[in-house]
Parts: sequence; structure tokens; C-alpha cells
Amino acid sequence: MVPLAPLGALFFVVLATGEDCVWNKDADFPMDPPLILDDQLKLVLPVEKDSVREVRIPSGNIVILACPGTGNYLEALGEVVVQTKCAGGVQLNVTDNESKALLELGCAKKIRSAIKKYLGSCGAGDIGQQHIIGFQFADKFYEQVLVCFDHDKQTTLYTRHLIHGANIGAKDKDSSRPSFKTSSGFFNVSMSNVYTQNSQLELLKTLLGSETLANTMFDTSKYYFAKGHLSPDADFVTTVEQDATYYYINAVPQWQAFNNGNWKYLEYATRDLAEKKKRDLRVYSGGWGVLKLDDINGNPVKVFLKVTDEEQVVPAPAITWKVVHDEYSNCAVAVVGVNNPHLTSAPATLCENICPSLPWIDFDVNDMTAGYTYCCSVSDLRAAVPHIPQIGNACLLKLEDPGC
Repeated sequence: MVPLAPLGALFFVVLATGEDCVWNKDADFPMDPPLILDDQLKLVLPVEKDSVREVRIPSGNIVILACPGTGNYLEALGEVVVQTKCAGGVQLNVTDNESKALLELGCAKKIRSAIKKYLGSCGAGDIGQQHIIGFQFADKFYEQVLVCFDHDKQTTLYTRHLIHGANIGAKDKDSSRPSFKTSSGFFNVSMSNVYTQNSQLELLKTLLGSETLANTMFDTSKYYFAKGHLSPDADFVTTVEQDATYYYINAVPQWQAFNNGNWKYLEYATRDLAEKKKRDLRVYSGGWGVLKLDDINGNPVKVFLKVTDEEQVVPAPAITWKVVHDEYSNCAVAVVGVNNPHLTSAPATLCENICPSLPWIDFDVNDMTAGYTYCCSVSDLRAAVPHIPQIGNACLLKLEDPGC
């Protein structure tokens, strides 16, 4: 096979002189496809062309194939990762004298993600630690979602990822979803237990001091705490990327009415914007504050999904927010959703609401059951939520670029 260049080495790219490699994503891929990366270790993703999901690489270009996960490898070659070259059509040169169709180069089993841990501090006052969800193969790591995690409160301050606007319309669609998973070093409580509806109902009875009041605020259809994705599965193109979002560190407790309401509609709107612009959007998503509910005596109590005599951890945030940044035009906007579908009047906002000037925010932001939502300049929201990363001076993100 073509030797794999060492990490950090410059790859030699042969000038394209022959036929490009072109694959139909639905016909020319193996059952368990490898990660397909270019010489810069960026994923090679499909685009939709004439109703076909097409993957194209110029003739002679380096193509890296990898099968991350314990015990995984390219079945035809017996290697975890190989460097190949586009030979044209559906063929890849795996050695100087041998080519194979991509259909022959499947992994032994489905690719698995991993977490690269403790990569530096983050958040206001450096209270968080950075971790990255992605894919490990040999001595390389493909980064997908950055997570800023507060280990003291056992909650995620924010995540960061990219929506590939030129590719999102050609994403894999799989109705099945994996279970959320944890990893050592993040939680000292059973996350699968705190997200059960029985556990949450008992928690509310205790917090509110009344079984009757708890039962009026909780039901099994939409008034329970769901695992609210921060970097959502549908923002990614391939099935393995989508599955990699199912970590508890990529979620915060959201009322299901909000999670399946305006938070979901905000995700839709953000993807639609990326697809219309046909370029990458960088998205930060996080929580802020702690949700408060009035107890039987009218006193506000904070909601943590795990409360003991020693600690309160896994807070339900008062709000969840997104910052959407188009780095090409350096335009951005912050959008805030209030995590309380029991409100009967609009709450105070953390900044001036500019949603009316953003037609791409095309859902009912005033629907309090679905999660009251408002928009801000990034600088205004960052003044109230200091964990939001600094992106500098940015114009307001609209469908049309500045000057158009």
C-alpha cells in the first residue's frame, strides 16, 4: 500500500492529469465505510448533484482511509489506516501496483468515536476544561466537537462544531439512534438514572415540597427533562459523525417541550442558513444559569438533576444559547432559548432582542410552551454570559452577505 506519511509531515499531492475519482454515496460505498480524508486530514464529504449524493476527489490526490475503534481495520488490507491515491473512476491505488474500488475497502465493523481529554482550560475564569469528541486512528485524531466542561458542577459550558453548508443537504439519514454514552472522568453520578422520568418526578416532589405540584409540572410526553443535544446529530453529514454526538457531555437537561420545540426549530433554521450560503458555519452552543421553579410556598428553588447532602450537580440551565458565526464574512448572531415551558408571560431578556431583523429565524419565538426565544448581538450576550468565546467584532449574520 502507499506508505502513510508521518503526523505533521507535508503530503505530496500529484497534479491532477487524469480522471477524477467519483463515487455515488448510495451505490459505491461499502456497508461499513471508512473515514475518507484528504491530505490535510479533512473529511471528504458528499455533495448533492442531480439528486445523486456524489463524492469527488481529483485524480492523483492523496486519499486517507481510516477505521477508528478498538479492533477495527480495513478488511481488505488488514490496516487501521492507509494512504492511497485517486486512480480515477471508483478506483484507489493502494500500492504502486494495485488498485481497488472503494466498495472493496470497508471496515471490519462500524467506526467508533473517542474523546481526547484535558486539552486546556476554557470558560470565564478558566473554570472549564476542553475535551474533544472525534476519531482516533494510529497517532492521529480527527476533531469533531470541542466540549468545554465544568467538572465541579458536572455540566457542559459550551460546545463548538462546524456545519458544512455545501454538504449538509447530502447527509446520511438514519432513523435509528444510539444510546447516549458516558466516559470516565466526567460524572460521579449515574447519568442514565438521572434522565429517567421516575427519577425526575421524585426529584421534583422533593424540590417543590408537594406531590400534587410536581404532578402538575411533570408528565411523560413533554414536561420532563430530555437530553438536550448541544451539537446536534443532524448538523453532521455522515452517520458515524452523527452517532458521535451521543455523549452525555454533549447534552444538558432541557424540558422536552423546549427540546422538541423551539430549540429544534433553531437547529433547523441554522442548518437551512448554512445550506443556503453553501459554506461552513461555526456554531457554539451552551447553557447558562440554573432553572428555578417555585415550590409549594412560592419560593424559587434551583433544579439540579442530582442533589445530595454533599453536592448539587448536573444543573438544568435557565437558558440555552447558540452563537452562529460565518467566518467567511465575519458575521455572527447569538440566539437564546428559555428553558421553561411553564412560563405564562415573557421573561426579561439578557440583551436587546433583534430577532425581528433576522428573517431566517422563521419560527414562533414567542411561543412560551415551545421555549421563548430571542436574538442578540454576540457582544451583548457575551456581556451577560461570559463563557461565550471571544470572536471579535462581527457584523450581524443575515441570509445576504454584507454589501449584497
